[in-house]
Amino acid sequence: MLQDITQFIYREARFLDDRAFEDWLGLFDDDGRYVVPLVENGQPGRQAAIVNDDKLAREERVYHMLNHWFPAQQPPSRTLHIVSNVVADADGDGWRVSSNQVIHEIRDGDWTQVGLGEKSAIVARVDYLLRRGEQGFRIREKRVHLLDRGSWQGNLAFIY
Repeated sequence: MLQDITQFIYREARFLDDRAFEDWLGLFDDDGRYVVPLVENGQPGRQAAIVNDDKLAREERVYHMLNHWFPAQQPPSRTLHIVSNVVADADGDGWRVSSNQVIHEIRDGDWTQVGLGEKSAIVARVDYLLRRGEQGFRIREKRVHLLDRGSWQGNLAFIY
């Protein structure tokens, strides 16, 4: 089972790296959440978060990334997720999964565009609550715990 879960997490990372955001949306349950908290054990709706997306907010985020011109994403970020240390524990009708991820991000540019062409590395522990259904695994919650969440954050206009 761990191998199936690990492949699912790898597939999600590939969708994000390939900018296959519609496919990424399809990995979530209708009631799933995508959260990037500011506080380690912050509860969505109770503490501030960098991202706290339900289905509608995820769909809106993806729609805007694919269909609107945003200066902060011109040119769009390219990312490469490196996933490791996947641990999964059965939890009732689902699975609690944790992984370590390093997300390398870069936006092409030239010397006239400050900050473009510089690689950044985002380091995080990513926790998932997964359900297994007829279509395979589905994300009930994805929670990205940024290692440096208490520090200044640069361009966050991409999906972790």
